[in-house]
Amino acid sequence: MLAWHNTDHKIVRMFSRLDEFSDLKTDFVASASYTLSYNANKVVQRIAPGAPLLLNHRIKGQKNDSDVIYHYGSPAAHEQFYKTVSHAPVFLTTGFMTDRFMKNAFGQIGNRQQEADRLADTLDKAAMIHFHSQGGLERFLYYRPEFESRAVAIPFFLPNLKLAGLSLNRNSAAVKILFVGNEGLRKGLSELSTALDLLGIIYLKNFKVEITVVSKDRPIPKCGIQVTWLKKAAHTDVLNLMEEADIFVLVPKIESYGLVLIEAMNAGCAVLTDNDDTRKEIIGKAGMMLSSGTPEAIARGLKVLIEDKKGREELGRLARTRVQEKFIPAVVADEYAKQFRLLNLKKH
Repeated sequence: MLAWHNTDHKIVRMFSRLDEFSDLKTDFVASASYTLSYNANKVVQRIAPGAPLLLNHRIKGQKNDSDVIYHYGSPAAHEQFYKTVSHAPVFLTTGFMTDRFMKNAFGQIGNRQQEADRLADTLDKAAMIHFHSQGGLERFLYYRPEFESRAVAIPFFLPNLKLAGLSLNRNSAAVKILFVGNEGLRKGLSELSTALDLLGIIYLKNFKVEITVVSKDRPIPKCGIQVTWLKKAAHTDVLNLMEEADIFVLVPKIESYGLVLIEAMNAGCAVLTDNDDTRKEIIGKAGMMLSSGTPEAIARGLKVLIEDKKGREELGRLARTRVQEKFIPAVVADEYAKQFRLLNLKKH
């Protein structure tokens, strides 16, 4: 339904691999016609709000044997969609962002009650409404508590998440800092660069600090410290960099979730991030969370982690344990399978 490069599209493709970790049989439905009709309707609605929505879902007539229909995001033409899939209960993934995210992304928090009401209108006929975070579920239910009996929170399904090996490079004298974020400026790369300037090149060299950045945006610290900059990197290469890194930094200006943090935690990195409610739910006590994303706050956090080797190693161990308990694919697949079976039982 979404463009191939879109993160949401990647999430749905990963979700279609549930059958590798459970006895579910999954079928991924996507087509050029669905993508084109969806995006065309988005454009039409901007030009002429209220115009009839015409979508080719590519489900009708060929998927009537499905026990459960999974849909990521609110259907654009929800009435048409629910009629198309009326033969099976719908498990629908949605979200309800934090106030901080709304303010940072759109300049204002907006009317959350109206937002919840609009969302509820598109969710009303779904058999089960799914949120990737408990916080998102609770924020929505605050405004629409009548959905409580058919709402569930289950983390993202990440089939490529495997128990990473602890790299021998962590035993080196160097302290390796890693930043990964394609849209670096939105993810706090400028603030990180200024934080490095505040620490200063003498300090960074004394502690043998090495910085690697993977982003389309280029970091240019004024202090003169050398930064290894990769404009692009294959996912496997990024995972390798995480295994070698001591500290993973992502203190974003705008971030709805932060899947990359889970991968860094799995690799045993000491994570430095912000304290948005969503990040709190991901990190727990297995990382350092800042109340401010200013360069000064980032510099202070980095200083603590750089100077305390035992402390950052302990955070890395806690992070790996948290991923194994909460995010590893077999654990998450079981949670989804349980919900799908319940829906199938209700159907019959």
